[in-house]
Amino acid sequence: MNWSVRELEMKDVPILLDWYNNEDLHYIANAKKFKPYTLDQLTNYWREKLSRSNAKYYVILVDERVIGRVGLKKKGNSVEFSILIGDAALYSKGLGTEVTRYFISGALREPDVTSIYLGVRVDNLRAIRCYEKAGFQVTNEFYENHIKMYEMEIDKISSTDL
Repeated sequence: MNWSVRELEMKDVPILLDWYNNEDLHYIANAKKFKPYTLDQLTNYWREKLSRSNAKYYVILVDERVIGRVGLKKKGNSVEFSILIGDAALYSKGLGTEVTRYFISGALREPDVTSIYLGVRVDNLRAIRCYEKAGFQVTNEFYENHIKMYEMEIDKISSTDL
């Protein structure tokens, strides 16, 4: 599958709105209570996120169409990774794994980054499989808003085969 990425821009927010207002997608990927957004609310939310100096956000494109987003948030020597494929027709096709591998290999090439971690719902088996194929391992279990979650991590030492 031909895909590319570029930095997320404010012009992408209307596309994200459909995903943020999809309750089924929300409960696959999120432990927070569902809250639909207006376009103005989501615009303000992303304006603040894009102004953070410790974070970068990208959109995933397939045939020049935005189908997902990726986030990388630096915290000390670690990076918090997030990915969302918003187009359900592209689930289980290996795209998430490819994009995840691309971003983690790039982040781990940074001299001061020693590890990448993420949180995932334990019932999101498709995402867990994607992360495991990309080299992540479960390092902790925790609850967020009464939802059981895994923390998964990959570090420079364990990622040498990527």
